[in-house]
Amino acid sequence: MFNRSISRKLALTFAVVTLCIALAYALCLRESLRESLNKQMHNELMFRYSLVEPLIVSKFNHHELDELKTKLMSLSNSEGGRVHYWILSSDPALQVGGEPPKEIDLNALTDGFSRVNRDKTDQCPLFILTKTIRYRDGVTPLHFVVSIDSTPYMGTLNEFTQVLIFITTMGVLFVTFLGFVISRQGMQPVELLSQQARELAPGIDGQRLDASALPQELQGLAEAFNGVLARQQTAWRQLESFNADVAHELRTPLSSILGQTQLALSRKRSHEELEACLESNLEEVNRMTSIVNDMLFLSHAQTGKHPAQLSEVSLREEALKTAEYTEPSFTDRHLQLLIEGDVQICVDRRLFTRSLANLLENSARYAYENSQVTVTLTSNDQHATVSVKNYGDAIESHHLERLFERFYRADHARTQSDTNHGLGLSIVKAVAQMHGGDVFATSLNGENTFGFTLALKK
Repeated sequence: MFNRSISRKLALTFAVVTLCIALAYALCLRESLRESLNKQMHNELMFRYSLVEPLIVSKFNHHELDELKTKLMSLSNSEGGRVHYWILSSDPALQVGGEPPKEIDLNALTDGFSRVNRDKTDQCPLFILTKTIRYRDGVTPLHFVVSIDSTPYMGTLNEFTQVLIFITTMGVLFVTFLGFVISRQGMQPVELLSQQARELAPGIDGQRLDASALPQELQGLAEAFNGVLARQQTAWRQLESFNADVAHELRTPLSSILGQTQLALSRKRSHEELEACLESNLEEVNRMTSIVNDMLFLSHAQTGKHPAQLSEVSLREEALKTAEYTEPSFTDRHLQLLIEGDVQICVDRRLFTRSLANLLENSARYAYENSQVTVTLTSNDQHATVSVKNYGDAIESHHLERLFERFYRADHARTQSDTNHGLGLSIVKAVAQMHGGDVFATSLNGENTFGFTLALKK
């Protein structure tokens, strides 16, 4: 559930980004404070050295040594034991400050600042300043050592660290909550879009999402969804038209079969009459079978089915064979058939023959009697073109755009519906698309040309 929530993902992203930034900022602040505290302790050591150095120079002799020891002890006690002073010399009589802590090797110290941890886990080390001072004889070196306990400073650093952790934690939680609230508000247009989509009722044309109130980022999505609705509406209308056409085409033979059968059964019939009735019914059944088979073929072609029996053929040879098959239709109308050109191509021989036969039958049906029908076979670098030209009545442009649709006829009276059920040109289009091509139709100056293209296989 969490992974599917965009608001929660955004809130988590805000939290992670804020945590990273806050940690980096907190570490920088802490390190900056640590450096400041280190410099402050160095300054304090230098300040104490500047106070004590004149005393050492003026009072460091055998007679006033006890007074100097007392003075340094008093200074250390006045600061609660946080500060300690030592004077080291090769002359044991000039030693001041007593024994240092075991962690400090005074003889190993060099001039300058140093730091000594009192144990491995000690987070409050001793800060030490070592200076070399010449005894008044100008020969004997005196090593002045002053140390300061960093516990109060480290305590300040630890308190500051705790405050940073608290502020960072609360800040991350606040930003997470605020990010969730902001993302939820930002997702409201998406919820509005979803609500509009849920309110779309089935079966009502013209329904669209209102994109005017949506932000720019979602308008493209709404427009794309509206495009889907428009295409779906068109598809539903085509399906309704297709169903109506199917019902019309099947109703005629079914009505004929039903009427003839009822008439035959209304009274006793002779053997010849019953035989004639059965022959008529068989013709209607064959017609329905042809319609159903063509519809099944178009259904398979529409799902993207590819031809399975490809072979290298000569389109001219196949066209001559198809012409023999359609010769009776041409003879009845005294038409001449001329085949021009040739193309060698890899196609499904059966499907090509079926497409060309449909075009030839269409030309034989609508061409003027005693005219000529010409089949032209050409090719270019990508496609082979098969065109069938005949002379007949001009076809209006708005009909040309739809002639390859299922059950579409330019003549609204549905002439010759007993032999033509309006799927021939649709099959031509399906075969062309199965072979990577398309269809075309033109009508100019009494010349009507129908054809299709086939992709050349490289």
